[in-house]
Amino acid sequence: MTNPLSPVTAKNNTILTDTFNAADIIGLYKEQQDMDVSRFFAGFNEFYCYQCIDTGYRFYHPKGMDGDGEFYAVLQQRLGDGYYHDWKFENQLAYDVIEPHHRVLDIGCGIGKFLNRAKDKAAEVAGLELNEKAVAVCRGNGLNVMNEMIGDHAQHKAGYYDVVCMFQVLEHIYEVRSFLEDSLKVLRPGGKLVIGVPNNEPYFQHYDKYCTLNLPPHHMGLWNKGVFEKTAPLLNLKMQQVIYDVKGSVLTHAYLHAKYKAGIKTPAGRHSLAEKIKMLLWGIITVPTAIIKKLTTGINGSHIAVVFEKM
Repeated sequence: MTNPLSPVTAKNNTILTDTFNAADIIGLYKEQQDMDVSRFFAGFNEFYCYQCIDTGYRFYHPKGMDGDGEFYAVLQQRLGDGYYHDWKFENQLAYDVIEPHHRVLDIGCGIGKFLNRAKDKAAEVAGLELNEKAVAVCRGNGLNVMNEMIGDHAQHKAGYYDVVCMFQVLEHIYEVRSFLEDSLKVLRPGGKLVIGVPNNEPYFQHYDKYCTLNLPPHHMGLWNKGVFEKTAPLLNLKMQQVIYDVKGSVLTHAYLHAKYKAGIKTPAGRHSLAEKIKMLLWGIITVPTAIIKKLTTGINGSHIAVVFEKM
């Protein structure tokens, strides 16, 4: 099997790091979200996680597993009000970057909660959103939000914005290079790009390999600080600031590490007795390992936000 091109470099500089059973993921979505996602895995029993050698970026393959409008509509219904967060650490980071004369674009703005606050600080705010119901909510609140792809928007807004934000968007995109390049086309030189994504070192919360919403069809790529550092020069960006939501806990780190080592896929609260025993045995190793990590390098949080400057 020929390795796929890296979505970051567009080069065949990739290695296989993991193989997933599609039936396992279909079962997890059904159990946890009551959703049938089998159509996204039609025609194959396995899918893969590859790593870009040059940047460390890890991505799921093959293409075409990413969720469609129906998937996100159902997921939003399942998650309710929790799907669009009111205000998170990454929103505050972007808000602090804004100056009174700035023009701001929020890509994937949802129902406009960030824009509603940013409009009181910036000279102009706008949003892009593909969920038509969310667009209607934004417009009902007087926000300038367009149901438009960033590539189309870039054709008539080149170099227009001072700040471009994307919160929990990039991890959903397979073709990340073209998406980021289009996002940068609308940003003036010296402007700020603010990105918030789940932190994967190497998986969500370090070892949660089977976190359902961090897998296709919801997420297509796995980002962390090191990946951003290596990707920035390829896009003529300078990384200026990196923050995490919270510090990870020893108990969560040890539990997920033990679960990972034991090869357990079932979610928390649904483990069999045999699985619990396996994790307890692995805990002899993972608990002290987590304590040492906490005391030395620290345990990074579950989400990361980065500010870049366009050079």
